[in-house]
Amino acid sequence: MRVLLILCLLLGGQSAARDLQAVTDWRNRVELSTVASGMVSRVNVAIGEAVNRGSVLIELDLRLNKAELAAAKSRLEAAAQRNDEARRELDRSLELYDRTMLSDHQRKQAEIEAATADALYREAQAKLAGIRLQREYSRVTAPFDGIVERIHVQPGQAVVNRFRAVPLLTLIEHGVMKAVAGVDERTAAGLKPGTTVRIGIRGQWLDGKISLLGIQPMAQDAEGARYTMEAGFTPLQGMNLRAGEKAVMRLQDE
Repeated sequence: MRVLLILCLLLGGQSAARDLQAVTDWRNRVELSTVASGMVSRVNVAIGEAVNRGSVLIELDLRLNKAELAAAKSRLEAAAQRNDEARRELDRSLELYDRTMLSDHQRKQAEIEAATADALYREAQAKLAGIRLQREYSRVTAPFDGIVERIHVQPGQAVVNRFRAVPLLTLIEHGVMKAVAGVDERTAAGLKPGTTVRIGIRGQWLDGKISLLGIQPMAQDAEGARYTMEAGFTPLQGMNLRAGEKAVMRLQDE
């Protein structure tokens, strides 16, 4: 009897685990686009290919940009020469004015010319910077190490982003995943983002943390509403998991 009582106390002090059926998904999936419009000249990757952060994935035709860049550089050079000359002329005018050899009107005209030349120079600088920025926008690069999931365009296809950005490529982040399960209202109420869980997959148990608790029902039946719960985890090296694999999400009851 005494042994049974001790056993009950020990069991009562332990936490009970609950297992939920889950499926794997990519934790970070992004659709990459650009604000630039133009013709797709090159697609440098294939579906399923692993890419490194900063890799150029898609390029738009840069011929027009190159012409605009050359013209902008010439305008900036001319504006710089005019600005330098206007500054020198202003210095001469101020010196003559101090020697009472120049009228107030002439001095003011020299100041206006110098200010105008400086404004045109700064405007030329801004236009050149904008064209260079458009050049950067003409290349879609990987924001992180990832795997190409989908390619939405092909070489020769026109991309028009006047009103909204058109998705060009879908990239998933390499090495991070999530398990997605449905929980009832009572279970959801007792959890919070950041709670540690265990993810069971392919016979391995991995550490995970709850990253999302849905507030809108994902499904509803006679047993009540069920809410989406996601837990991020890092697969073991070499597991090569795919989205949609069956998994188990183990919750620890306090």
